[in-house]
Amino acid sequence: MPKLWGWWTRHKLQILERYLQAFVQASSSVSERIYLDLFAGWPENVSRETDEQILGSVHRALRVNPPFTRLCLFEVDRKAQRLAAAITKAYPNRSGIKVYPGDCNLQVARALADLKPVRWAPTFAFIDQFDSEVHWSTLEQIASFRRGKTKAELWILFATGQYPRGLNIHGTEMNAAYGKTLTKMIGTTQWADIAEARRRGLLSAPEAREEWVNLMRWRLQHDLGYRASYAFTMKNTNGNDIYDMIYATDHPVGDKVMRHLYGKALSEHEEMRRHALALRRDQRREKSTGIIPLFPVTTDMLKDTPVEPESIYDPDPPHAPYHLPKESGDGSK
Repeated sequence: MPKLWGWWTRHKLQILERYLQAFVQASSSVSERIYLDLFAGWPENVSRETDEQILGSVHRALRVNPPFTRLCLFEVDRKAQRLAAAITKAYPNRSGIKVYPGDCNLQVARALADLKPVRWAPTFAFIDQFDSEVHWSTLEQIASFRRGKTKAELWILFATGQYPRGLNIHGTEMNAAYGKTLTKMIGTTQWADIAEARRRGLLSAPEAREEWVNLMRWRLQHDLGYRASYAFTMKNTNGNDIYDMIYATDHPVGDKVMRHLYGKALSEHEEMRRHALALRRDQRREKSTGIIPLFPVTTDMLKDTPVEPESIYDPDPPHAPYHLPKESGDGSK
């Protein structure tokens, strides 16, 4: 059965496809191009707003031109079998595709060993995790794969909207088990200072999210050695932040292209959100009154709120990670 996804997933995958197309074009002078998909997902996906098919990341990576010559796809066993069968059926004559069943954190070393003969090839890794499943040690392996070359580019889902709930920040005590998953993903316990500051009210919810994103960007640049990193915040239909897509690159061309695409996406995202909101209102009205709208709502009808024109995305560099202020002797903070 197809998986249902929100409009923000479709937008994320649109950005991915645009970047992958630019990536392969920029590397068209070489004979090999590598794509890693650490959470490759289901082959069938559907929009929960419109019931339309959503092409997943694997399909989008397979249809760029010139093509990726090596595609390493990772999924847990049951999903991996279904994914492999769907790919074989849809692309029966396509070579260079390999599905690695199991935990990507355990399988990535095997994949990189298989790729060792072409470790010079331009490499892009899509890490579309659900929460905090990827390990820092896995990111280290990917970042060090192309020795003597610019690093493999990373695009990571950073589930900032999940952390307060997962950590039980506003409960009597924080969830230590969930905290261990964050430590494995970020490679440090520095996230805990941000969480504790949020518990004490020293940081607002948006400030805490920004500090968590900053910490990850800082680690990618200062510990893994990436030249540039930045984040794009995905919102839901109500306008709430749900997660950030963090991009890290060593290459000036990749940096320039993704900045342009993030600038384009900023204006698109709000337009898509308002479209989804209008569709939801229509569906609720239809359910309560039984009246079906004569015309479906389309994005070109939504002119009431101006959308920012496309611009070059120009984020600030990450700053030193947040540290919890020490308590003074008189009990004040």
